[in-house]
Amino acid sequence: MEITGVDTLLVVPFDARPAVAAFLDALRRSWPAAAVSLDDGAGQVVTDLGDAAAFPDRGELAVARDARMDQHWEEHGYAPMADGAGPVALFYHCHRRLVVDVDVLGANGPEVGPLAGWTGVELVLPEATTLTLVTHAEPADDAFCRSVLELLREVLGYRREQ
Repeated sequence: MEITGVDTLLVVPFDARPAVAAFLDALRRSWPAAAVSLDDGAGQVVTDLGDAAAFPDRGELAVARDARMDQHWEEHGYAPMADGAGPVALFYHCHRRLVVDVDVLGANGPEVGPLAGWTGVELVLPEATTLTLVTHAEPADDAFCRSVLELLREVLGYRREQ
């Protein structure tokens, strides 16, 4: 099977495990028959999905609407179902003392604002979580994928300015 899916990368300056649990809860409310798995990235499956404190520091969350979508995912990767919905994965990793070099002069660098014109920026965060949302299409190009990203942003406590 060909590798499919589109990654949307986010970094937040806090432990996002409670937000990951809230994201899962919201998906499960929309998809009551959801097929869900969460493992720690090393193959250890988490069974207490109702308690954010039980979530590992690093996790791979996979959610399909139901058994039919889960089977479709197995056979076709992240390809959407006929109704436009598709499976969702969220990979997260909580970090302590995260230091990242950032180049803000690239093609999408800001022209105005506090980082305008900066290069060689060192971002230092005492605590942070990196998150990778995987959907079947770019959220900017697909209504379902956009709604999943908006849900993730909401549980993380922010809205992206349009």
